[in-house]
Amino acid sequence: MKIKQLYTFKTVCEEESITKAAERLSTTQPAISRTISELEEALGTQLFDRTARKIVLNEAGQLFLSKVIPLLELYEDLEREFLDSGINPALKIGATPSVAGTLLLDVLEKFRATHSDVQVRVTVDSEKELEKQLLHRKIDMALTEGMADDEHFVKVPVSSQPLAVLCSPDFPLASSGILTAPELAKQPLLLKEPGSMVRQIVDSAFLFFNLSVSPAWTSISSAALLKAARKGLGVAILPRSLAEKDLEAGTLTELEVQDFNLSCTSHVTFLQDKYQTVAFQAFVNLILFSVT
Repeated sequence: MKIKQLYTFKTVCEEESITKAAERLSTTQPAISRTISELEEALGTQLFDRTARKIVLNEAGQLFLSKVIPLLELYEDLEREFLDSGINPALKIGATPSVAGTLLLDVLEKFRATHSDVQVRVTVDSEKELEKQLLHRKIDMALTEGMADDEHFVKVPVSSQPLAVLCSPDFPLASSGILTAPELAKQPLLLKEPGSMVRQIVDSAFLFFNLSVSPAWTSISSAALLKAARKGLGVAILPRSLAEKDLEAGTLTELEVQDFNLSCTSHVTFLQDKYQTVAFQAFVNLILFSVT
């Protein structure tokens, strides 16, 4: 087997088309077909089921692809770090908006002070999207409030922080004393998007009281929810750390809700078979060190 054959195989799998793979690799369809045939001959098995219109990865091909991806990733890392000194190593970090605005900013500042040669690329998105990007190896790691358990992932707890029930000081409930969960459920709620860990925690807390809620706002952006709460549009439930400046300035106030003490744990998540470069290990260690 040759590296070129493996790259061609991976490209065909990603494009799901020999024609598109040929265009992407700036070669011809016959050349792609010949390379795949040579690879199958070397392996002694077919990797694709061929029909009149398309080729479909079969079970053997799926197994082979799962081995090829980390192998090519390792090859690329070795090539970047040892064969081409003109290309600086890159570290691709994913983060949810909440974590990006707090923990990630602090870690990045410290990391750049000691690893100025490393290019850091940050993607801020929802937990579901970051999970997809991890599985497709578009990012090296994800910093989130949580992520679905998956046998392919390593999840390392980073920090735990309380959730706060927040509203404008002018909101009708601001001076009402201790609330009950049913009273809170009747308010216009400003909540994180369905599927996020914070939202799962909040929904589970209401379910504990046999309550279901229909929020007035849902958003991936914690900043947008905080702004809506400042404007008096409803009650936001978010990590307290995101609202510290507002609480100090008096632009938001925290409501006390009886038996409604919630917290969420941030994690750094990466693939089990992820090849860990020196930069990768340094970044993860810095995350863990920063919150101890």
